[in-house]
Amino acid sequence: MKIVIVGCGLIGVTTAYSLRQRGHDVTVLERAEGPAREASFANGGMLTAGMCQPWNGPGSWRILLRSLVRSDTALQLRLSVLPRLMRWGTCFLRNSTAAAFERNCRSNLRLALHSLEAMHALREQAQVEFGRAARGSLGVFRDREAWRSACRETVQLFSDGLVARRLTVAELVELEPALRPIAHKLSGAIHYLSDEVGDAQRFCEALAKVARALGVDFRFGSNVRGLEMHRGRVAAVITENERFVADRYVIAAGAYSTALLKDAGIRLPVQPAKGYSVTFKEANSIVGLRRPMIDHDLHAVLVPFEDGSVRTAGTAEFAGFDSSLKPARVRNLLALTRELLPEAQLNEGSAIPWCGLRPSSPDGVAIIGATPVENLWVNSGHGHLGWTLAAGSARLFTSLLSGDAPDIDPNPYSLKRFS
Repeated sequence: MKIVIVGCGLIGVTTAYSLRQRGHDVTVLERAEGPAREASFANGGMLTAGMCQPWNGPGSWRILLRSLVRSDTALQLRLSVLPRLMRWGTCFLRNSTAAAFERNCRSNLRLALHSLEAMHALREQAQVEFGRAARGSLGVFRDREAWRSACRETVQLFSDGLVARRLTVAELVELEPALRPIAHKLSGAIHYLSDEVGDAQRFCEALAKVARALGVDFRFGSNVRGLEMHRGRVAAVITENERFVADRYVIAAGAYSTALLKDAGIRLPVQPAKGYSVTFKEANSIVGLRRPMIDHDLHAVLVPFEDGSVRTAGTAEFAGFDSSLKPARVRNLLALTRELLPEAQLNEGSAIPWCGLRPSSPDGVAIIGATPVENLWVNSGHGHLGWTLAAGSARLFTSLLSGDAPDIDPNPYSLKRFS
């Protein structure tokens, strides 16, 4: 089949490669001048099955309410976007009950484990290098009851394939000496053994190069204006200069997928959530951290990369399509870095700030597969887990579009669940 994909971030490029491997004729349209220039560019860098919980856990509504008057909460809600978020936000809150949160966690975990397996196969097949390190990740806790509760929840997920172990503070410091300066503030940790780390932007560049050699036609600098519809089907994708005709059309444009699908009369429940990061180049010789970690109480991720850089990431800001860097949020990340690494003496003046719009579904689970329009498909809504879920989502998507039996149950990721 001839297939046109809109979007060349993590989801778009892995989907293009997977479809081409299956024998399809693939063209990728991307408005930027290269792959992974937006939400995939400087993300947290973690391929984590262990920490794949949606943002809307029980009690998240309290954090959102506090964010209206404070600038340092993990979830930020801007008053200006409230009217646009009413329908989406209602579904978001409906999925923050304990039962819904557990169900959505399991859906993410199953896809994440499938994705890690798919990534291993892809890496061997395509021979791409992206600074991969496979030492697991660390979830650290300051509150003792929160640690105990997380340990209980982790044990419940063992049957789904999660591999992890509980660590006391002494065991944590023995495993990761770089955390010794904050050991007195911690209650315990969980070591997720299957988790990995890697540079997502570097991965996308490398995989796009391989895919192009296999015959994928990448059209960078192609700004998609919309979908041309005819008799209930997509007739073409229209850019500023060309008209692209195919048998199937795939929207993998992240947070911008919603507007494109609207042309076809489809309501995609995906909204942008702005994530921030700061990267310190050549800093790990000072820090000495070997594994990525997330401080569950501070809602901050600290990631060492194989090139020696260290990245702090965190927060989710619901501010519509405002992609500007807010100085207050950057200062907050720098303050979190100081809290996590009080003795590191990092040069904050050299920190490289970044933000990107994560495509977030209201239940925190990706949307993968067919739409009500016969020849129009979607792969979006991965939120903060795009890097983790990319390879598995592409494999699942390719199976569905090609009419093959998928390796995992596709129903939890279908757009139909919002009908």
